[in-house]
Amino acid sequence: MINFVVSSLEDTLIGENEKLISEETQDLILKLKNNNILFGVATGRNYDAVYPMFDKVKDDIVYICNDGGSVIYQDKVIFKEPIDRLISLDVAKELEDDKRYRLIYSSERNAMINTRDYEFRKFLESMNIEAEYVEDLKSIRMPVTKITICAKDGLDEQTYKTFFEKWSKKSNVAVSNPNQAFITAEYVNKGTALKYVQEYFEISKEDTVVFGGGYSDIEMFDRAYFSYAMQYADAQVRRESKHIAENVNTILEDILRI
Repeated sequence: MINFVVSSLEDTLIGENEKLISEETQDLILKLKNNNILFGVATGRNYDAVYPMFDKVKDDIVYICNDGGSVIYQDKVIFKEPIDRLISLDVAKELEDDKRYRLIYSSERNAMINTRDYEFRKFLESMNIEAEYVEDLKSIRMPVTKITICAKDGLDEQTYKTFFEKWSKKSNVAVSNPNQAFITAEYVNKGTALKYVQEYFEISKEDTVVFGGGYSDIEMFDRAYFSYAMQYADAQVRRESKHIAENVNTILEDILRI
């Protein structure tokens, strides 16, 4: 019996520059709750950016944030895995003064940047991220659960390979899109975070449904008997899922009918 539904956020529940989950989706999430089906969202964004987007159902959702670095439910952190502090310091030392890159350091709730670049701030605002300005990222003392490396001119294969070779021995280094790479703690991704949530709520993978649209969602597919890739996702993402979906709401309606 299905009792847990998890969906990625970007290009799955929302489109580009959208800052609020649709009323229709919110109503379906509420109906799932009334049928004792837990709903979770998995995203690369921090909690403070995502929580307001769900409006009237925001307190009923499990938030897998920072690409698995932290999990929050009913405003309580139930899981977090910080990046090794030496890795955080080394990334800042290598890249914070390099004009080709912009860095985002995320704790379980908020995000921090070391630039006042107007265009970059507008980019963050488009994703509902209100980042705190920090003059020196190396001075951050709170646990960092994700570092995002934004490349103004894109990330080529050799650059990513350099990042991977430099930091992957003690962290997880992955690509979000052609312009972004990210770092989480060693072995941490959306899939490992989902596994923790399933154990926390005593939910089996056989009773779990997952929706994903990006590469960082692939690890979640292994944690669900019912896995759906969005039909416009990359071919590799579609191959890793068991099913293809045109949109999330149609499948949620099917689950409620069952």
